[in-house]
Parts: sequence; C-alpha cells; structure tokens
Amino acid sequence: MPRLPRLPDLLTTANLCCGVGSILLASQGQLTVACWLVFAAALFDVFDGLAARAMGGGSPLGAQLDSLADLVSFGVAPAFLIFEQGTLLAVNMLIPEAVQHLPYPSNRNPFWPTMATSLLLVIASCWRLAKFNLDTRQSSGFLGLPTPANGLFWVSLTLGSTGVAVHPGPGHDALIGGAVALLSTPFAVLALALVLSTLMLSELPLPSLKFKHFRWPGNQVIYLLGGIGMVLVVLYGILAVPLIMGMYILSPVWGRVFPKAA
Repeated sequence: MPRLPRLPDLLTTANLCCGVGSILLASQGQLTVACWLVFAAALFDVFDGLAARAMGGGSPLGAQLDSLADLVSFGVAPAFLIFEQGTLLAVNMLIPEAVQHLPYPSNRNPFWPTMATSLLLVIASCWRLAKFNLDTRQSSGFLGLPTPANGLFWVSLTLGSTGVAVHPGPGHDALIGGAVALLSTPFAVLALALVLSTLMLSELPLPSLKFKHFRWPGNQVIYLLGGIGMVLVVLYGILAVPLIMGMYILSPVWGRVFPKAA
C-alpha cells in the first residue's frame, strides 16, 4: 500500500540529490562546488540516521534508499571527481605545452589508470554497501572501511589539491603539494584506490563513532578522534580529512591501549 515518505526518507533523497548534482557540476568543470555537494550529502546522511532513530528506527525501504543514495554520493560522485581532476593534473604535468592545443578539454583525455581507479572505487563501494545490508554483525561497529569515509577522503583530496579551503597550518604547502603529486600520478592513485577498496571489503573492525553514552570509558577512541580531528581541521582545513581517516583506519591498533568498558 502506498505511503507518504517519512522524514528520514526525504533526508536520504536530499543526500541522493547532492550526489547527482555533484556529478552534473563536475561534468561541467565546476569541481569546487561539486566537491562541496558531496560534503552536503554526508550531512544529510548523518541527519537521516538521526531522524530514523528519533522516530523509533528505520524501515526496510529506508535502508535500501540509504544504500542506493550512498552509492551515488560516495561511490560514483567521488570516482567522477577523481577522474576529472586526476586526468586534468596528469595532462598538465606530462604535456603542459600541448594542453592549450588539444582539440578537446584537457580533463577529458582518458588515462586508463585513472579510468580504472574510478571503476574500482564504484565497484568496491557497491559491493561494500550490498554486504553491509546483509551483515547483521555491524550494528554497533563496522567491518571494513565505510563507503562515506572513503568517498570523503577522495573528495577532500581533490578539493585540497586545488588549494581551496586549506588552512595555513604548519606544513600546509607540503600537504597541498602531496595531494597534487598524488593525483598527478595515475598509477599511484590506482594503487591507493586498490588499498582503500580492499579495506572497504575487508573484515577490519572499525568504530561506528556513535555514542551509546557520553562517559569516557568505552568512548575513548571517539573522543580522541573527535578532539584531534578538530585540531587538524583548524590547522589544515579540508586536508585534515585524509589525516583523520588515516587515524580512523589505525584506530583498532592504538585503541587497544584502552580497556574495554564494563
């Protein structure tokens, strides 16, 4: 029987709209706005979960909508951005004197490793989301790198390589240079995508970053990630995101120094 959409479903739809808008704008060369739309999608992704819990839990329809929206916003959109920015930087790095004479826009020059990277990110994101929907073990934490985290990593790298929203913290020029150098090297990008795709499909236990209570015991990893993350954001702006994700991936290692909550 048809029913009116619930608030969580509408927020998930807003997530989807941001992802589609990002792809459309990136196809027109508006990479900065396209990147920010992926971050807007992440906010709607957070809000739909909060709304679902506030309304007594999500629905089966909402779970499917959420995965489909996440595939577009954090799988397809970041992959498209990486292809656009990566090929543009690679062309400018390899044949800068010929770029202005190309009969087509330089960011359409197809480097196969960059295309392979985009395909790999979309496929891994799709498999990750499908596995998550069927895995009942991930109610209080994650097994494998979440798709939104992977998507935001690539988007922040793309945005940071342009120097947009980067704060002048210590060594920020080196961070920008590192992002540009990475995205200018298609095989390095492909290798990194392979590592992160493997992590998405792995059994690596990672915290969900959702509070069940606000006491220190049991939430040490969340508090430390949040505190250090805020400092990094103040220092480096958008390029704090890859640094925070590196800490997040390593949290099963350094999180062992804290005793488990009773």
